[in-house]
Amino acid sequence: MNPLVSKVRLCTAICFIFFISMVSIADEIPGESIYKAECVRCHAEGGIGTQLAPDPLLGDLSLNQLAAYIDEVMPEDDPSKVTGEDAVRVANYIYNGFYSAVARERNRPARVEMARLTNRQYQNTLADLLGFFRGNGPEVDSQRGLQGQYFSGRGFSQKNLVLERIDQKIDFSFEKGVPEYEKLTSGRFAIRWIGSIVPTETGIYEFVIRTKHSTKLTLNTAAHQPPLIDAYVQSGDTTEHRGNIRLLGGRCYPLAIEFIKANQGVNNEKREHDIPASISLLWKPPNGVLEPVPTRVLIPSTSPLVFVTNTSFPPDDKSIGYERGMNISKEWVASTMEAARETASYVIENIDELAKVSRDSPDRKKKLKDFATSFTTQAFRRPLTDDLSSVFIDQPFQDSPDLDTATKRSVTLTLISPRFLFNDYSFRSDSFATAARLSFGLWDSLPDKVIWNLALRNRLDPSQIRIQAERMVRDRRTRSKVRDFLFSWLNVDIAPELVKDDRVYGDMSPAIASDLRASFELFLDDVVWSDGDFRHLITADEIFLNPQLAAVYGTRVPSDDRFHQKRIDDGRRAGIITHPYLLSTLAYPDTTSPIHRGVFLARCVLGNVLRPPEEAIAPTPPKEHPDLTTRERVALQTKAANCQVCHAMINPLGFALEEFDGIGRYRTSEQVGKEKKNIDNRGFYVPREGARTDFHGGRELATFLAESHDFHEAFVQNLFQNLVKQPIQAWGPDTLEKLVNSLEKHNFDIRQLLVDIMVIAASEPAS
Repeated sequence: MNPLVSKVRLCTAICFIFFISMVSIADEIPGESIYKAECVRCHAEGGIGTQLAPDPLLGDLSLNQLAAYIDEVMPEDDPSKVTGEDAVRVANYIYNGFYSAVARERNRPARVEMARLTNRQYQNTLADLLGFFRGNGPEVDSQRGLQGQYFSGRGFSQKNLVLERIDQKIDFSFEKGVPEYEKLTSGRFAIRWIGSIVPTETGIYEFVIRTKHSTKLTLNTAAHQPPLIDAYVQSGDTTEHRGNIRLLGGRCYPLAIEFIKANQGVNNEKREHDIPASISLLWKPPNGVLEPVPTRVLIPSTSPLVFVTNTSFPPDDKSIGYERGMNISKEWVASTMEAARETASYVIENIDELAKVSRDSPDRKKKLKDFATSFTTQAFRRPLTDDLSSVFIDQPFQDSPDLDTATKRSVTLTLISPRFLFNDYSFRSDSFATAARLSFGLWDSLPDKVIWNLALRNRLDPSQIRIQAERMVRDRRTRSKVRDFLFSWLNVDIAPELVKDDRVYGDMSPAIASDLRASFELFLDDVVWSDGDFRHLITADEIFLNPQLAAVYGTRVPSDDRFHQKRIDDGRRAGIITHPYLLSTLAYPDTTSPIHRGVFLARCVLGNVLRPPEEAIAPTPPKEHPDLTTRERVALQTKAANCQVCHAMINPLGFALEEFDGIGRYRTSEQVGKEKKNIDNRGFYVPREGARTDFHGGRELATFLAESHDFHEAFVQNLFQNLVKQPIQAWGPDTLEKLVNSLEKHNFDIRQLLVDIMVIAASEPAS
C-alpha cells in the first residue's frame, strides 16, 4: 500500500475518532449543564434531593420513559423550558449518572446483609429440627382421601373389621341407619378414618365435626395428649364440635377420626338400625370459609407428628418487596425466648420418643446427651467444636439437678443462640454454609441428611449443588415456598376481603370468594408443577371452576364438588391477569378500578417502581359524571401533570382490562346512566428498552407480556430475592441478566429457573 495513502487513512481515522469524541462531549456537557440550570435547585448534585424535593432522584423508568416525562412536565414551574432534544440530553445525564438501576449499582454496590431467620424460616426450621428425630413423612402422590375402616359392633376390635376402603371425604348420611354393606346389618357399628392432611396455607385452622353420635378427632397429637375434638360422650342436643389448631402450610399432619353409632343421642325406643346416622368433617382455613374438608388435602397415608410453635412473632420487614429478617426488636427477642421455652417443654414431654430411650434405661444419660448434641449440631447447621460442646452440652448436664432439666437447658440455650437465629450468608464460606444457603433457599429450613453428609465430605461443588437442587425442587417444602412466593408477589398473601355491592354484584358471597381463591391457587400450582412454562402464568386460557363458580361465570362443569379446568369466554382469558380472583381484588365494591389493575401490572408484573401519591384521593364517583364511563372518569381524574408521572404508565395498562367487570366477568359494554356504552379496551406500554407497544384487551396484553423482557426481569428478580432473602446484585451486576437468558434458553421452565438460582445463590456472594 502507498505510504501516503496509509498516512491519509490514519489521519482520517484519528479525525473521525476525535469528531465522535467531541460529539459525545458536546452531548454530555449540555445534559449536565441543563441539569445544573433547571434541576439542581430541587434535586441537588447527584439527585440526592433537597427540601423542595426530598426524595432521591432514582427509579425504574426507562430512558425513553424518563425523557418523555421530562419533556412533558419538568421543570414543574415551566415545563416548556426543557423539551425535545434538551429533554433527551438531560434524561441521558440523569439516567446514566444516578437514576437507573445500573447507575445505582455502580454508585452504591449491593451487599449481603447480616439477617436473622424470618418468621417463616424460624417456624419451618423448628419443625424440621424436631422432625430430624422422627423421620420423613409420606410422599404426597396422586391418591387422595382417607383410609376408612368399618367395624361391626361398637368397638374397634380387629376381629370385627369387615371393610376397608378409601373415602374421598368425610361427609356421610346413612339414611338406613348403617352404611350399605352386607356385613353391617346392625344399628351398632363403628368407623375409623386414618391418614394425613396437607394444608397449603400457614395459620389457625378451625375444624368442625357435625354428628349426633360419638366421635373423636386427633390431629397432629401424640397418644398421651388430648384429641383436638373429643365428643365420645354426648350431652344435650349438641351436634357441632369444634377445635382450633395452628398448622404450617405444605406439611403432612397425622389425622384420625373415630365414629360410633349406638344409643348416644338417639331415641332408644326406636330400633337402632332404623335411626339415621351422619357425620361430616369441616374446616375453616385461615383465609377461607367453613366448608367440608376438600379431598385434595387428604391422603390415606399416616405421617409423623410435626412440631408447630404457637408463639407469635412481630411481622418481618417487607419494605423492599420480600421478607427479610432485619428488625431486631425487643418484641422479637422476647418472642425467641418464649418460643425456645415452648420448644424445650415440648421436647421434654416427648423426650422418650425423640431420644429413643425409656425412663428406666441404664444408658439414659448417654442417650439424652447424644440427643442434645445432635439437636444442637443440626440447629447450628455445622459440627460442634469442643468449646461449643462444653457450653451447650457439657455444662448443662453437669450443673442441672436431673436429666430432664439438663436436656431442657441445653435445648433452650441452643435456640436462643445467634448461631441458630442468624443465617449463614454473610459470615460463613465453607461447605456447611453452602448447604445452609441451599436448604434455606428452597425450603426455608435446615439441610437434610443427604446435603449434610455431602457437606461433611466437602463435596458440595457447583455440579453437586445442581444435582441436589434438582432433587430438592421436587420436595413439597419447595412447592410450599414457591406457593407463598407467588401469593406474595401477586399481593394476595393476606387475602383481601372481597366485599361487593349486592345491588351490582349479587353473585359474590364469602363462599364464592373462598372458591375463587382456591381456583387461583390450583391454577398457579398447575402451571408451575404440571406445565412448568413460566409464560403460561400470563397466557393460559383455562381456569379451575367448581359448579358454584361455573354458574357465576356463565358456564357448566360436572356436578360434583371438585374443581375442573375449563376454557371460557371464547379464549379471552389470559392467566393471572384475567383470573376472576385477582380482578375481583383489584376492583371497588361497585365498579372496576383501572388504577388498581394498572398499578398491579406496572409494579408486580412489569417490575416498575411507582412513587406513592402525594395525597390519597378518593375515586370520582359515577354520580358526579353520570355520562362518563369508568375509563373516562379515571382519565379525567388523573390528567394533571403531577399525576401523569405515574398514571401515564398505569392507566393504559389498566384500561386494557376494562372488558372484565368488578368480579372478573367478561363484558362488552358498561352501564352508563340509562344507556350502555361499548367498552374501550385499548392500552399500551413503553418498555424500559424499545418502542411502545399497543394492545386491545387482556388477551393481546398477555401476548405482549409473555415476550416482554421487563416481565421476565421482574419475575426472575422477585423469585431470586424471595428465595434468598438478599439482593440479587450482591451476586454480581450481571446475575439478573444471566438468569433471564437462562430462563429464555430453557423454554421458560420455572423449575429449571429454581435450580439455576440456587446454583448461583448457594455459592459465595460476590460481595
